[in-house]
Amino acid sequence: MMRLPQKQSAFTLIEIVIVIALSVSVVVALTFLLYTFNKASLYGQVSSQSSDSASALLRDIESLTLPANAVLETHAFSGATYTSTATSLVLELPSIDGSGNVIANAHDYVAFYAVGTNAYRLLEKDAVSGRVAGTKLLSSTLDTLSFAYDNATFADVRTVTVDIQTQAQVKEEVITNHLSQQIRLRNHQ
Repeated sequence: MMRLPQKQSAFTLIEIVIVIALSVSVVVALTFLLYTFNKASLYGQVSSQSSDSASALLRDIESLTLPANAVLETHAFSGATYTSTATSLVLELPSIDGSGNVIANAHDYVAFYAVGTNAYRLLEKDAVSGRVAGTKLLSSTLDTLSFAYDNATFADVRTVTVDIQTQAQVKEEVITNHLSQQIRLRNHQ
């Protein structure tokens, strides 16, 4: 019995080149997919932070404007005078105790204003008030903060329109969020 020579199997050069080309294509596609996912994730994260910043700022302004007694033309906070204008808001609020009950004949004062891209709230409380006094940073992505009043005489202002625009940059793209709301002073006298 005679044996036939066995054919040895091996990859040809063209098969090796095709396998390498396919492998490189898969790696390039995965790299592009990962890059696109990371860019979209970063864009979403920054957009969410900017939107959350605008919403939190509006909620804070609303929470103190609704119970306000009046919009004040000016008020001196520890030596610095703040004025209600198109870019700042000064309010007189009834003082409250730790349970949220109104304290008779006691008032707290608050100013909302912007410096650059930062929005702040300055609160001065009566000695018996349960509110926390001090300055608080409300937003660091502010583009514009404006206030409009329904009356030119601040003592007669019943509604305040707040317009907020925040802005953040992701690489070469600018993300903008815009909120506007009219707030009525419930305790206006």
